Amino acid sequence: MKFSVSIVIPNYNGQQLLVDTIKCAQVALESSAIGDFEIIVSDDASTDDSVNLILHDFPDIILVRSEVNTGFAGNMNRGIKRASKDLVCFLNSDVQLTSSYFTSQLSLFENEQTFGVMGAIYDQETNEPQDGAKKPRIGYLRIESNKNTFSSTDLLPTMFLSGANALVRREYLNQLGGFCELYNPYYSEDVDLGLQAWRRGWKLYFQPLAICHHAQSSTIKKLPNKGVRMIAKRNKHFLHFLNLPSGLNALYLLSVLFNSLGQLLIGNTLHFNAVISVFKNLKKLQKERKQRHEKAKGKSMLSVFQVKQVILDMTQINS
Repeated sequence: MKFSVSIVIPNYNGQQLLVDTIKCAQVALESSAIGDFEIIVSDDASTDDSVNLILHDFPDIILVRSEVNTGFAGNMNRGIKRASKDLVCFLNSDVQLTSSYFTSQLSLFENEQTFGVMGAIYDQETNEPQDGAKKPRIGYLRIESNKNTFSSTDLLPTMFLSGANALVRREYLNQLGGFCELYNPYYSEDVDLGLQAWRRGWKLYFQPLAICHHAQSSTIKKLPNKGVRMIAKRNKHFLHFLNLPSGLNALYLLSVLFNSLGQLLIGNTLHFNAVISVFKNLKKLQKERKQRHEKAKGKSMLSVFQVKQVILDMTQINS
């Protein structure tokens, strides 16, 4: 079966990286004999010359522009909304695909349970692996994963797909509504999307034969560290509230609130500020949770604890 592919590249001031990223993507598409494809650059109010670069040097590329900087989830969703092909490839502007990137992924979508597949990211300079499969570490009030599980040849299940490189089924992606924009500007939106997919009964894989390279530091690393850490902590709380079973999510919030008060007493304001931000967004979180349940009406839904067991069982079968 032949699949068509939409590549969505989120961009913010990535002018220096875009040319190589786009050219490598074009080669990968052609090398895999994907005849029906489109490349979409979704620009998040860049202040460099990214937009002019696309307009003048790549007229065949679809450019989606925003006048306001929204962050990763919002920017990706604009690109996804414009996508029209069977599969959508998430591709960061600083990630370059190898020519055989798609070759080992496409056949996995012949199984209708496959939601998506991510490839292996290597550092462009050192060739050290940077991203691999994520094994779940899910407990009573904890949703986490190990950092990376690497394999040079074996297909592995993964708790979530990297937002930097992943190939997903557009039909299922649209059923989930794309990335949750409550996580803007960045962090944990890819984990949340992965958990939603697993809970619907779909499968996510890490394919080590699909190789790409990370060109340089991302935008996030250029931002003030304290602000980044607060957002990361806040979004981790969002993730728990949206995905833990009813009752446990409220208990989780109480536990992190008490913990943050203890941290505040010793002068650590970061945890407290993150929790306060959660409570400020509580109505939005409750609305999002309700909408997810309404979308899933009549469908069998796994709990995060069942998701953990499914992934671990699949890992044992593949080992």
